Parts: sequence; structure tokens; C-alpha cells
Amino acid sequence: MKLMKPVKLLMACWRAAAAKCVSLALTMMFIDLVNDGFTWESVSHEVVFSPLVWGILTLPVAVLGVWSLRRRAGAAGIALSASALDDRQTHVLRPVPVSDGWQDRVRDELAAAERAFFVAEKGDEEIHFRWRPGRGKQSVWGSMSFDAPSGDVVLDVRDEEGLLGVAGLGKGVSFVAVCQIARATGLESGTARG
Repeated sequence: MKLMKPVKLLMACWRAAAAKCVSLALTMMFIDLVNDGFTWESVSHEVVFSPLVWGILTLPVAVLGVWSLRRRAGAAGIALSASALDDRQTHVLRPVPVSDGWQDRVRDELAAAERAFFVAEKGDEEIHFRWRPGRGKQSVWGSMSFDAPSGDVVLDVRDEEGLLGVAGLGKGVSFVAVCQIARATGLESGTARG
């Protein structure tokens, strides 16, 4: 069962990588058909071998995506699964040092982070913000809600701009942002503590 999680994530990354290059693969296939002529032999050759070649060429991109996600998740203490490529990520996190004023400390660290902007509080229970997961100006929407009695922080991050993503897959930006926010604010996965 433990092996299934990385395999599912690799397959999800591989599908994303293949989807990113479908138009290029079809263009190359069409160019080859025009150059070779539209014979049964050339069409059957292109239909059989082109998808195989493009599948093999996209596998390293998928492996790079899995490696990048695994590295970020490990550094932030966030559980990694195939859903890491979803556009919306919701995680229950907890402050690393639980002490008096932990909510204010998390708020201050979020507001002070270089990647955070448009930080707006909705009472003591919720914060809305934008977060830049990459070096560019593009960002994701995020919200953080606090449950003081349990010490839980629910982090909800959404990519609505279709950012480039992990390893150029066009996916995984929200998960990257969750990992960055967890590290910047001193939060860890609620499931990691048991």
C-alpha cells in the first residue's frame, strides 16, 4: 500500500506532462505525415510510435515533478498524495510551538512574509490573502481559519490563474504554496503529530 501513493502521484504527474505536450506531439505527427506522405504504412507507424516516443519523453518531466513535490512536502512536514496536483488544497495544520498568543504569532508571520500580500482579516477567526508561490507576480488565493480550542489552522489555497506549476506541469502550484506558507508561519500537518 505504501508503494501505491508514489505510483499514483507519478501517474498523475505523467498525465499532466503528457497533456502539456499533446499539441506539440500532434503537430510533429502531422509534419511527419506530410513529409512521408499519407500512406497506410506511414500513418500506422505514426499512430503506433509517436505516442510511445512522447510518453517516454514526458516521463522524466513527471519524475522531476514528483521529486520537487516530495522535497517541498518533506521540508514543510505536509503529507504528500496524488491530490497534490489539485487546483485547490485544504489542509489542517497546527502551530509548531503551541503557546499563548499562537494565533497572533501566525498572523504576524503570514503578514511579514515576502510572498504574502493583500492580507485581510475577518475577525479573529479568519485571514484572506494572496500568495506568490514563484518568483513572478502571479499568485494564488488563500485563507486561513483558526480553531483556538483545538489549535488547528485550516489552510485553503486555490490556483485560479492556471500558473506554470511544478516542473512546468501546470499543476501543483497550490500544494507548493501550502508548503511555503507552512514553513513561513511555523505550521505543520495536523496528521503529522498523530
